[in-house]
Formats: sequence, C-alpha cells, structure tokens
Amino acid sequence: MEKRNKLIAVVFLVFILIVPAVTVARDLVAPAESGLSEAEKLVLENNGSLQKEDGDESESGGETAETGEEQNEAAPVEEAVGFAKLQSVLNSFTERLFGRTRLIAFNTELTSLITGGTYIESTQVLLGKNDMFFYKTELDGHPIWDYMGINHFTDGEMAAIADNLVATRDYLASRGIEFYAMCVPNKEIIYPENMPDTIARVDEVSRGEQLAEYIAENTDLIFVYPKDALLEAKKDAQIYYKTDTHCNQKGSFVMMQELFRAAYGTHAVLSSVSFRCDSTDYLGDLATLAGLGDDDKYKIDDVYVFERDTADPSQYHDQTLLFVGDSFGGFLSAVCKGYYKYDEVYWEYPDSFNIELYDKYKPDVVIWERAERYCEKFGADNLRK
Repeated sequence: MEKRNKLIAVVFLVFILIVPAVTVARDLVAPAESGLSEAEKLVLENNGSLQKEDGDESESGGETAETGEEQNEAAPVEEAVGFAKLQSVLNSFTERLFGRTRLIAFNTELTSLITGGTYIESTQVLLGKNDMFFYKTELDGHPIWDYMGINHFTDGEMAAIADNLVATRDYLASRGIEFYAMCVPNKEIIYPENMPDTIARVDEVSRGEQLAEYIAENTDLIFVYPKDALLEAKKDAQIYYKTDTHCNQKGSFVMMQELFRAAYGTHAVLSSVSFRCDSTDYLGDLATLAGLGDDDKYKIDDVYVFERDTADPSQYHDQTLLFVGDSFGGFLSAVCKGYYKYDEVYWEYPDSFNIELYDKYKPDVVIWERAERYCEKFGADNLRK
C-alpha cells in the first residue's frame, strides 16, 4: 500500500510539472495563443465569453444558429494590479495549458463515471437530473444566482431600466416605429425539477420576474417575461435543449406568441402549427464546453424547425421587423419570419447596434430582447444612440 501511494504521488508530481513545462516550451517556440479547441472557440465566441479583436465586425446570426450565448458588451479596459493582475496571468496561462481540452474531457468523464452519471466536474457546466445541463458560469451572467433568487434588483435599478425602456419607446414612437421588449427566462427557471437538489432556492421570484412585475406596475410598456407560458408548454413538448443553454424553436414560438398576445391581442397554441425535425442527435453548447463533444451519450437533442406556412394568416403583419437581441434572437427572429415580411425580418446584436440601422432597415417594429441573466442590460444598452 505504501509503495502504491508513493507511485501515485510520483505520477501526480510528474504530471503537474510536465504539463506546465510543455506549455512554457510551446509558448517560447510560438506566440502564446488560446489553448481552446476550435469547437470551444466557436461556442465561446457565440456566447460572448471570447472578446473580438479590435476592428472585428459583429455579425448578425440567422435562423440556423444552434448554439451560443449572447456576445457581451466589451467592458472598459482597466489596468489590473496586485492580486488581480496575478490572477489574470494565471488564468491566461491555465487557458493555454498543453492538452487542456483532453484534460477537461477526461476530468468530466471520470467524475461522471465515479458518481454514476449524477455529477460532472466543470467550471461552467452543471449536470442536472434527466441528463439536462445547466450553465453555472459566473463570468457570463449569473444564471445560478438568478435561480437561487439571491441577486434581486433594487427599486432604483429597476427604475433606471424602466426609464431607459420608456425613453426608447418614446424615441421610436417619434419616428413612427412600434416598440416591444422581451426578457427570456433562464433555462433553470423553466426546468427547476431538473436542477440538482444541492442548489437551494432562497426566493423563487427571479430577477426577470421581479423586473417584469415592476415594469407592469409602474409603466405602460409592453414588456414580456413568458415564464408562465413556457411552464405550461413544457407539459406537452421539450422547449429548451437538454445539452444547450437555449430554447429550441418550439420554445421560441411559445415566447413570440406571448409577445403577440400582449402587443396585438392575438395568440396561437403550439399544437396549431407544425415543426420539422432536422436532427435527433444534436449536442449543444453546454455539453461542448464540458468537453463531451466526442461522447455520443449526450447527442440526445432534437432540432426542430418552425414550418412558417402553418402560421395563422390572421396573425400576419405586413411590416418590417428589426429584432435587437442576443443569441436567443436567432430562433425568435426565425419564428417572426412567419408573422412579418419574410425578407424584411432583421436580427442585430445589442452590442453591435447603432442608430443608423433604423435608416438602413426602415423598420415598422422593433423588438428588444435580452436573456434573463443579462436583463440588467435593458438599462445599459442604448437603442437611441
């Protein structure tokens, strides 16, 4: 037993010394680059965890977008000092570790095996019940805090958000443009039964619901937080991917119908339209981030595509739509193509928005969407600049 323990200790020491040494040697030979795989880079670029280089143009997505969170607003660059600077250096080095992707995959699969598939070790991904993955990052919003109900807005913060939304509505009205807003509930809020029991909820009212209630009580804005509709719809259909942060197009349809109900007084149920199933083995962004890209066990999601010709013609609006939203906007705007002018539904990220887009697209309607974990950005974004 003593010899075995010594052997394990030696192997461990060799491992923790060799990997950093190989990383340093590689960086000396070639310029330091991210240690992420191309698949991870694609996922993180889509969800905003990787900042674009100066001069890169932000491109709008389309209805085929399957993964990715939103592209975050670039934060002001501040010089790191003291411990913060050391932490930044260590984080940068860790991201470039030799064999990092393989190590993540090995660690994830090992912890899953040891725990009988009930837990995976990941800094960004949480494995819930029924093979459902959740986003637990604290660097890309705080979805777990939202779920726990421990990060509520103050009244002042909600007032500032409401003021920005009202000012945007009034500005667009002066240009003859209709304005509506939507906050997309986090996946954890819609599937709480699949969250691990170890994550306790302090308050079941999340920030998104809190904000929606405040706006309803203090303004005449049309602001939609479609939690109740999604909870009802999930009884009959899978509306968020199991292995991805996003809702699928069925969930997107349900959310847009709630907006149509609020904006136009019309509504259609999920069973009244058709969806084409394009894939039954989709692997989402969360499984990819957890290093499970090569694991067929988690290629379990169905990809649905809304059949626009089954939309109720009475709900059609002969208008041009500008959809300003994060990565959820891909599917949401795709559904909108069945209800507005098909060739004149445009999707733009909030962080790439500029006021010239109103002259470019000449919209009749603007819909402003944010995922719940970014709902504070309803106060920070400026659609009037």
